[in-house]
Amino acid sequence: MGYDTRNPSFTFRFGEYRHGKLNKLAKAANMPTVDYVRSKILDPFIEGDLVPRAKDNLILEMSKLKLEKIKAEIEYLKLKNRYMETFGTPLSSAATRILKPQIITTPQQTTTELMSPYDEKNKRIQCVDCGILFSWHDRDEFLNQKYEFELHMTNKHGRAFTYLEKTVLTDLSFSGASI
Repeated sequence: MGYDTRNPSFTFRFGEYRHGKLNKLAKAANMPTVDYVRSKILDPFIEGDLVPRAKDNLILEMSKLKLEKIKAEIEYLKLKNRYMETFGTPLSSAATRILKPQIITTPQQTTTELMSPYDEKNKRIQCVDCGILFSWHDRDEFLNQKYEFELHMTNKHGRAFTYLEKTVLTDLSFSGASI
């Protein structure tokens, strides 16, 4: 068994761009180009250690979000099934609306473009992020809707009130039914 049999050579051609890139990488690693290609690219590829890199971080992020959405839907379905098994009736429409996982997009907001959550003309509170309206008919419902708005901001949007929202809610008092 001769040297050529034990150490066969492979020959292939690169384009100018790839050759230049390999030369730069080898120079940065302070190695000859041939040794760099063999030790850093071919050997890890043959051993299965070389993992293809995602072409774009957006693709990776989208796949993570899809996986998260699927997990949330599975949890929701498990909850619905457990409720049905326990109580023998399906979830009410209100509970379904509250528990169903939702994709909430928040618009980009600048500090100069702060909006008040209170609509003075119609006497109602509106979520600045997603647009859900909170209205009332009497004083008890008014207090309940203020509390629901606070829960909505923490549970759905996962954030604390802005200074403007906090000021509006502390200064807001019942002045009749909303339209």
